[in-house]
Amino acid sequence: MPSDRTALFHSAALRGAIWITLIALATTGFALTVQFAQTMRLLEQRNHALVDDEAASLLSRYRAAGLQGVARAVQQEGGAPRLNEFFYLLATPGGRPLAGNLVEWPREVNRPGYHRFETRVASSRAPLRERNVEARAIILPDGYRLLVGNLSDERMVLRDRYLSALVWSLLATGILGLALGFWYSRRGLFFVQAASDAGNRFLRGKLDERLPVSARRDEYDRLACTLNTTFEEIERLIGSLRAATEGLAHDLRTPITRIRARLELAEMQQADAEQLHAVMAESREDLDAILRLIEDILELARAEAIAEAGFAPLRLDAIVAEAVELYEPLAEERGLRLQMHTAPAQLSGSRSLLARMVTNLLDNAIKYSPQGGRILVAVEATEQSVVLSVADEGPGVPEAQREKVLHRFARLDPSRSQPGSGIGLSIVAAAVRAHRAELELQENNPGLRVVIRFSQTRRS
Repeated sequence: MPSDRTALFHSAALRGAIWITLIALATTGFALTVQFAQTMRLLEQRNHALVDDEAASLLSRYRAAGLQGVARAVQQEGGAPRLNEFFYLLATPGGRPLAGNLVEWPREVNRPGYHRFETRVASSRAPLRERNVEARAIILPDGYRLLVGNLSDERMVLRDRYLSALVWSLLATGILGLALGFWYSRRGLFFVQAASDAGNRFLRGKLDERLPVSARRDEYDRLACTLNTTFEEIERLIGSLRAATEGLAHDLRTPITRIRARLELAEMQQADAEQLHAVMAESREDLDAILRLIEDILELARAEAIAEAGFAPLRLDAIVAEAVELYEPLAEERGLRLQMHTAPAQLSGSRSLLARMVTNLLDNAIKYSPQGGRILVAVEATEQSVVLSVADEGPGVPEAQREKVLHRFARLDPSRSQPGSGIGLSIVAAAVRAHRAELELQENNPGLRVVIRFSQTRRS
């Protein structure tokens, strides 16, 4: 890889790593912040419940014993050691302390309700010092003020620990995110680069180019398999097109050459009306053969253009029965036994394409079977698949040639003296591909057995 491409490659990988890291940092920060907020809310609710309970007790004492009773209770509660350390302050309407463990009425507390502030507290566990407190201010009916609160130092500690944990978590996430993101981005970009290079080589004519597939079988390997399948299909189509062009040129040249030779000979011999009539009849047969060839080519093009979206539920055994009934007279005329064994088999497909597939198989079987031979057509249905088979007792197809006969214009007769266009099995193969089925040519001893297996998962 050239140096400039390497620099661009690493730059793209770094950009990908930065984006992955930013997303990870945002996710980590959001998660920790939500957890911190929920914890703080829980502590606040617990503290409010404790303070409300303590305030309710003092208000009950005020209703029972008046201001003096509240003062005695404040002095008694403020000096007693407790698990949850409270502070109290009873003050005059002007804010002068009367009883409690606060030195003065906080300036921040200017209305009833909850307040959070820092003030000097005479704690039972520590000398007078600044503490973080949260208190509820209450105005008594005679204007005196009552402040009941709880220490909130633990929430300040929790906040400090949250900030420390947030910093360390973001730092660790950033480092790991950059490292793993850079590695993962490089891996993805390596695949993109490999796919791009393979595609360029493929476009330059190296049709056997394929992407490597690892043993991990991850998403990159699945994508590589899809691209390899695409390359294979394009290679097959190009090879088929080359063979089709050669076969079509040969099949058209022979009858056209015969027609021209007859016309030139008739002109040279100054043929009479009877001779011209014979020339026209022979030429008409050659023209009919050309038209049949063109019709077969159009039929193959239509077969390859059929999409799965146009499929509908149908009975394959019914299509086979109709085709056998159509070809029975021709088989009897040639001294052949045409037998059928079918079971109910439903699948999703194109009726016209499947019908053409079956008739082409029967036509080939009848054409190549010797007199007195037997042709067996069978349809079997299982939970996994629907299987169509056509077996004859003809010369068969050598194993080395079985892949070739499925190509367009492929003929086992090199001289191409036998009638036919060599497209029949190509239409069968196109129908098999359209229905995502499996086609296999087997030895019938003697003859050929064509087996087509449709996946039962594709049935309606």
